Amino acid sequence: MKAERQILRAQAALQAGDVARARQLLEEVLRSEPDSELGWFWLAHAVDTVEERRFCLSRVLEINRRNALARRELEALGPEPHRSPVETVARPARRQPLMEDMRLLALGYLLLLIGAEILTTLIEPRLGLLLHSLLLTGTLAYSARYWDRPVHRFWVALSLAPLIRLLSLSLPLRAFPLIYWYLIISVPLFVAVLVIQRTLKISWEEAGLHLGGLPWQLLIIVVGPFLGIVEYFILRPTPLISGLSAGEILISSLILLVSTGLLEEWIFRGIMQRVTEEIWGDRGVVYVAAVFAVLHIGHRSLVDVLFVFGVALFFGWFVRRTRSIVGVSLTHGLINIWLFLVAPFLPVIGG
Repeated sequence: MKAERQILRAQAALQAGDVARARQLLEEVLRSEPDSELGWFWLAHAVDTVEERRFCLSRVLEINRRNALARRELEALGPEPHRSPVETVARPARRQPLMEDMRLLALGYLLLLIGAEILTTLIEPRLGLLLHSLLLTGTLAYSARYWDRPVHRFWVALSLAPLIRLLSLSLPLRAFPLIYWYLIISVPLFVAVLVIQRTLKISWEEAGLHLGGLPWQLLIIVVGPFLGIVEYFILRPTPLISGLSAGEILISSLILLVSTGLLEEWIFRGIMQRVTEEIWGDRGVVYVAAVFAVLHIGHRSLVDVLFVFGVALFFGWFVRRTRSIVGVSLTHGLINIWLFLVAPFLPVIGG
């Protein structure tokens, strides 16, 4: 427990820019627990030289060869000489603005995303699109600037949120039925997710696209219709189909399952939450849930934003423990099927 507290204090010191203090704390941990995977991993981000960083990452992989993030960082550094930082006297390290400003920048991103959604929904869509464009450019530029640090993965993943809004508002969709808007918008988004997953070297298993914990994946699906009905009472949306014909229901349900359920869970829980957890652990679930909820401001209901935030927290918690997005993807799709296709036509609900 003492080592865990020391590592948490070291992480806080890194985020505050006090790299020398972080290094001191981590070296103390490793002298008492030389096989601490987290100790070596975080020390890799507090040392002064590339050689020391290589050594730290090599030790992480000796302890846990499945640590994909350490492996990617070590591969980026190359197979050059390395030496142990624990055997040397800790030197005052350079102040690292990246870690110091991380929380502030992440909060700023979230506030700007809220502003962009409010502009788009309530004031002037073109101003909202402009701000979303700036957010997209800024996240990609910032990730490129710090590509040699793990934090670049966080900013690459965050670029997907403004991209979703830019595509949904800029594609020429007026000639198509509303249900097909979801399908058309999803095509370039699927391409973007594939590119980002490949760029960040996230495996299919790491993205949660597997059937681990299958009984739990099946069990969570049961809550989908219930949550869909609850959200229907909040929003009372216009149905996306003209009637309950079998063909129309089948096609529309498949579109919502794939283009909203699978795609959005892949983006937010499979990619964004995955890389955010690498930096913030459990707090990453809360942050990604907030980003997801903000993108629902367009429904013009504060109650719905809060409802979506709660559902996103539940989904994030579930994925963090099962490491699979299959169950939440199906549940997400069912929520939208009941919200937009089924509930509006039930006499006791839709009126």
